[in-house]
Amino acid sequence: MSETGTGAQTQSGSLTRFLLAILPKTSAGRKLAAGAAVDSIGSGMFLAASTLYFVTVVGLPAAQVGMVLSVAGIVGLLSPVPLGRLADRTGPTKVYVALLAARGIGYAGFALVDSFWPYAILTCLLTALDRGCSPLQQVVVGLIEGGGNQTRTMASIRSVRNIGLTVGFLLAGAVLATEHRAAFAALFLGNSLTFFVIAVVVERLRRKTAVTDRKAEPAKAAADPAPTHIRSPFRDLRFMLFTVSNGVLSLHDSVLFVLLPLWLTTATTAPASGVSVLLAINTVLTVLLQVYVAKFAETTARALKLIWAALLPLLLSCGAFVGAEHVSVWPAVAFAVLAVVLLTVGENLHSVAVWNLSYEMVPTAARARYLAAFSLGVTGQQIVGPVLMTAVMLPLGSIGWALLAVLFALAALAVRATGGPRTEPGPVSAVPSAPTPTEVTR
Repeated sequence: MSETGTGAQTQSGSLTRFLLAILPKTSAGRKLAAGAAVDSIGSGMFLAASTLYFVTVVGLPAAQVGMVLSVAGIVGLLSPVPLGRLADRTGPTKVYVALLAARGIGYAGFALVDSFWPYAILTCLLTALDRGCSPLQQVVVGLIEGGGNQTRTMASIRSVRNIGLTVGFLLAGAVLATEHRAAFAALFLGNSLTFFVIAVVVERLRRKTAVTDRKAEPAKAAADPAPTHIRSPFRDLRFMLFTVSNGVLSLHDSVLFVLLPLWLTTATTAPASGVSVLLAINTVLTVLLQVYVAKFAETTARALKLIWAALLPLLLSCGAFVGAEHVSVWPAVAFAVLAVVLLTVGENLHSVAVWNLSYEMVPTAARARYLAAFSLGVTGQQIVGPVLMTAVMLPLGSIGWALLAVLFALAALAVRATGGPRTEPGPVSAVPSAPTPTEVTR
């Protein structure tokens, strides 16, 4: 066999081993991950091409498009909680599948949009459905996978989503190059189809899980305590403190996607082209790290310890960002790379830990509405974070990074103090313990 053939086989074998390493352990988990991969390819295509299409092809003013996206963000902030309440009453998986189908129909409708109001109404409606789906995904994975595999499966989904988004970005490049309306319409329809693919996958898994649950229902009914009243998550002080502190700790997201490009070009001597390289480093590391670090959050106790492990690289990244501001070009590049690597490690450790903690501490009977309320902390960060990064962090320079480090430390302390399962009586949700081992969705 030629050396070329041997090399190709070696590369193929390495790729196969890598995919097996990041995929979930169970058949159901692998199906969920495959659906998420298809879903994220559609997301990548839409995110890369939609704004340009509505401005350059449809002819909407850029200011109007920006205004609609801002209003849609506010609508999306309000939608998860009522959808979570609906899911608790009628079944999380049923509502999740219905939302996926509705989003599939809605995103196909973008191919028909040719004026402002249809674009505005459809964008606001779909943003509300998108945000409502996000916390439901965690509930659905928990119901289908069970506690022993939930964290790994959620980590796998995040990994394959990053791969899928990258593929979608590349596929959208071909459409952007043509700038032909029919090509954009095909892109929208392709994105729409991905929602129906994952809806079918989840529905089949739901039916299979329902059959298993019916067989176990007599024993479960005998073991479960009588249901008691569940208070609103917004009246649960400990839970809301956990939600807010997690939102503050999630500021690493705004650092990466809002502050980093501006900071690199205005506060350092590093070349502006380095932004894309740094973002690529983040994407690749996320794919490689998510599943690996998930094994360190298989129990609540380990997830709580993981918050400390996440805090250390986040604090060190702030120091590396400061260092990049006070050196010449190539040392600045090195410091920037180090800062992004540390930030990415902290981000991945944090996200894996809070998947477990948020799932563990919510009442079983109100899991969807509680996790919907929990998602508001991250959404709030997405609203407040960009303003904080551009109006405070960037002008303050090194002092701004010190301030961010203090915020990270205080938020981590609060997450540690408020996270984890409850000790008080009442129906408490817990990922079932096991000797071995949590936006795509969008």
